[in-house]
Amino acid sequence: MGAAYSIAFQAQQTPAHFALVAAMAGHPWTPRERMVVVDLGCGRGHVAQVLAAANPGWTVFGLDHDAAAIAEARQLAARAGLANVNFLELDLAALDGAELDRLPECDVVMAHGIWGWVSDAVRAGVVRLLARRLKPGGLAYVGTNAMPASGAEAGLQRLLRHLAGGEASAEAATHAMSRLRALAGSGGLPLPRTPMLERLLAEPCVLEPGFVAHEFLTPHWRPVFHEDLAAALAPARLEFLGSCNLAEALPALAGTPAQRAALAPLEGMEFAKDLLLPRPFRADLFVRGRRRVNPDAAMDALPLAAWQAPPVTSPALRTAEGRAALPEAAWAPIAALLAEGPARLGALRAAVPEALRPQPAELLALLVDTGLCLPVFRPPAPAPAATRLNRAAAAFHAPGGEGRGHFALASPVAAGGVPAGALDLALVGALLAGGDAANPEALLAQFQPGLGGGARLAAVSRIRERLAEALPLWRRFGILPG
Repeated sequence: MGAAYSIAFQAQQTPAHFALVAAMAGHPWTPRERMVVVDLGCGRGHVAQVLAAANPGWTVFGLDHDAAAIAEARQLAARAGLANVNFLELDLAALDGAELDRLPECDVVMAHGIWGWVSDAVRAGVVRLLARRLKPGGLAYVGTNAMPASGAEAGLQRLLRHLAGGEASAEAATHAMSRLRALAGSGGLPLPRTPMLERLLAEPCVLEPGFVAHEFLTPHWRPVFHEDLAAALAPARLEFLGSCNLAEALPALAGTPAQRAALAPLEGMEFAKDLLLPRPFRADLFVRGRRRVNPDAAMDALPLAAWQAPPVTSPALRTAEGRAALPEAAWAPIAALLAEGPARLGALRAAVPEALRPQPAELLALLVDTGLCLPVFRPPAPAPAATRLNRAAAAFHAPGGEGRGHFALASPVAAGGVPAGALDLALVGALLAGGDAANPEALLAQFQPGLGGGARLAAVSRIRERLAEALPLWRRFGILPG
């Protein structure tokens, strides 16, 4: 497309998270020490690199049609010495069965942000790959814009394409956004004021031109209903497991009671959720060869660790009628146990008085969807590959402690990545290079040596605050030595 991909890591699109979705659905699946994982539309390769570094026994493939993105992905992987990740420049529309069979059989295939933006020919290529290379028992993840919520952006998308002159580059996106703001300023913008439109009109700009180009300037922009996606994937013999947004499995959180009553004939259908939930993006997990176990037992066995300091009061899930949270008497023992270290979901539930004890699905969704907890699969241990990638990524993506994007730090404990900003990357890179966590001034000098005056004092204060929050977490997840 000629537009640089933004890095936007999301823990939901990793195999570690898929284990939570599978458990909630009552399907026995957990990441293994040896797997083959394919990231379709890998862009600049950040997710694939993180998965490979965190799991040296995995073989990871990143596939994309963008030659520049693949070249960058290979460059950083080489700097980090990752021998278990392979980046291939491929056009899925052009691959026949014989060419697809050159790939090994896959345990997991991920397709984040491509299905709703590509041609029918590319979609058919995705299905061919899944049909021929996904193993029995393998998982397929598809993240795509969803109807009807994304349908509200149809007029905006078409207008941006016209304003961009039919081009799909970052430069064209910048031009289109400028013209869009001019239209809005003149009062001549006959579009609903959706959250996306507000972000496009914000001053200063909060959206990268590369993101806007990828999101809106393709002629193949097509949000989908879940049932249409499932029908399209049927030739690959896939069965829907669940949403990677765990709270979507809790019927009481979808819509109001009156809305749920009105749609009672559709109860249990994903189409009803498409109507009830105002979310423009679906993150769906499918399996080839569904098996069944007791979902409550599977969820209770899941090991979790806090990725933030547990708050004094319960985190809350947003609902159509407000917020869903635990009462203080139920939350306090859970928070206390999480503060001590990793714990299985069943142990967290058992700490709550029986009369207040949440159901497994309720607690799992609350802890994970609010960003408080991540799954853990290994104890902290020396991890040379993860260390090399985290240092290389800091220098590559966050020179000077600055960089736009949503990054990850490779964590073998989490069998994947943990969310990180540019400052996090820079600090971890400096600490892994021998920096002293007790000396924020010296750490700053490692990646911003020329900073002085008030800017330097503000940066040191910011580093001190971030280290106080993050150091215990980085050690808990094996990113730094304990």
